[in-house]
Amino acid sequence: MPRKLALLGAIALCAAALAAFRPYNQGAKAKTAWMTISSIKTGQQYYLEVSVDGKAVMREETVKTLVTRRGSVKPGLVKDFFREIDNSEIINSQNVKESKLIFYRGDMMRISAYISGELKLTEAPLGNFGEAFSYAFGEVKKAVAALPQETSLPAFLRAVPVTGDELDSFRAKASIDGEVKNIETKDINRVKPLMAAIKEPYRFIPLETEEARKELQDFVLARQLQGLRTLFYVPSTRGTYKCEVVPAVRAPGQEEKKAPAPAKKR
Repeated sequence: MPRKLALLGAIALCAAALAAFRPYNQGAKAKTAWMTISSIKTGQQYYLEVSVDGKAVMREETVKTLVTRRGSVKPGLVKDFFREIDNSEIINSQNVKESKLIFYRGDMMRISAYISGELKLTEAPLGNFGEAFSYAFGEVKKAVAALPQETSLPAFLRAVPVTGDELDSFRAKASIDGEVKNIETKDINRVKPLMAAIKEPYRFIPLETEEARKELQDFVLARQLQGLRTLFYVPSTRGTYKCEVVPAVRAPGQEEKKAPAPAKKR
């Protein structure tokens, strides 16, 4: 009997060790979704992010205003929305055909969500997701739009994969002796928001303090990355990403101004 107990204890220890060394598990983030909704007619867009526990973020920008809202909404609303995400044929399909948008003037949605532990990106007209999906989305958006405005968050960081002609152009500008040197993952991981943005493209990663924003800018300068401090390229072993620092609020007097009318000739 003691020998059996010892054997069971050894098995348990082995299982614990395997669990400890298991690769990064996306389970904790499996119920988080982030999306950008764009209006073809007006050219404006807004960002919305929700988690199954009710935590939510929304950023809306127009020519005159920039408003970010953060807080929590009723988890029941979010669970209904995630149920529609899980059941969405267009999100779950591996071969989504691009719709012809020549005469389409409605809203476009680009949504990223974890389906069975795998991060999927879907972009399509909002109406194509189905009536039940659109209703659940509308209820969540309405609840998040009622959250108080965020005033203390300086900015977000967003990373977008670079492909095609843009990637070729970047390589031509950044290559030394015909080669672009990738930044090692361990070095990127020292700047936590940057690593988080690269792991989850298109997601708005909060830069909670000015110190966090300065740390990112120092990294850009130290590495002499292609671009600017607020819009730069990161070549890495995970791919090349275009990273942008997006303001969360707009200070008074910083609204976009129209170009002055040309002076009349005397």
